[in-house]
Formats: sequence, C-alpha cells, structure tokens
Amino acid sequence: MILLISQAMLWLAVLALAVAVLALARQVGVLHERIAPVGALALGRGPQTGEAAPRLTVRTLAGTSAQIGGPLPGTPLRLLFFVSPTCPICKSLLPTVKAFAHGEQLELLLIGDGDVDEQRQMAQRFGIAGERFANAPEAGRAFQVAKLPYAVLVNELGVIAAQGLVNSREHLESLTTAHALGLRSVQEYLARRAAPSA
Repeated sequence: MILLISQAMLWLAVLALAVAVLALARQVGVLHERIAPVGALALGRGPQTGEAAPRLTVRTLAGTSAQIGGPLPGTPLRLLFFVSPTCPICKSLLPTVKAFAHGEQLELLLIGDGDVDEQRQMAQRFGIAGERFANAPEAGRAFQVAKLPYAVLVNELGVIAAQGLVNSREHLESLTTAHALGLRSVQEYLARRAAPSA
C-alpha cells in the first residue's frame, strides 16, 4: 500500500514538473518576442551612415595597396574591420568575422594601427592573407574610430551602408540587416517600430 502511494506521488510530481517546464518554455518564447534585437552600437562621430566613405589608399601587410572608399566594381559590399593585436575582443571575434564575411560574400579588410610585426603575427595566427590586413592609422582617424572592435560596411558606390561597435556575430548581422532594410542602424529600426505605439 505504501509503495502504491509513493509511486502515485512520484507520478504526480513528474506531471507537475512537466507542466512547469511547458509553462516556462512558453514564457521564454514570450520574452524572446518582446526583447529588442541587439545591434551594433552606432557612434555619433566621424562620417555617418549614408555618407560617402573617406577615400584613402592604404598599404597592406603584403606590401600592396588597398582602396578604401570610392566605387567598388564587382564587389557588392566591403567590410572594414578595425582591430588591434592588444584587443582581446578583437582576437576572439576574428574567426567569426572571417566566417561571416565569407558566408555573406563580403570583401573583408582588416585595419590596424600599431606595431606592424604584432599585426603580422596576428594575421598569421588567424590565417588572414597579408592583402586583407592594412596597417593604416590614417583610416582610423578618417572614420574617427575611438573604440575597438569597430566595423564599417561600405556599399558598391563607396557609401557607408552601416557601421558600429561590434563584439558578437549578432552585431555583425545587424550591419547587413540594417543595410538590407535601408536603415542607418538597428537603433533606427527600434525607434521606427516604437513610433506608431507612442
């Protein structure tokens, strides 16, 4: 008799736990819909989204020159990724940036400012070709990059399509999403979405 009662209580506990898990899963879904998308933080300095990117010719680690700004024939979008060998977030994000640029068919150009030997070591460590990495402090000044890692998406006309401070794949995706939606940033998207309800 005691065994039957304990078995019945165990089954009741299992059923109650299953109901609690289902209720929790539903609440997580509701929260997921209510939480705003995370986007790259667009800073208010330097050339703005929708403006022409500064036209510069920079030297790559391979000794070749790379053009920043201006029309990009045959290249739909270029991703400028500002990094530093002393920035831990930059180094942890580099494999993601490479995979993202490849998956989205973006032309990737890393831009650093500092010791060339450290940048070469960083490029070798992460398998980045010397033609895809430029030591160009003038580019950082032209875009007024104050914090790293920072990404700028430039379209085929040489216009800044999206930009912002990034530290995750979601931030990178927000740049291409903002470009696809014709917005300056995900923050602008959120402002537009909130406007009708205000």
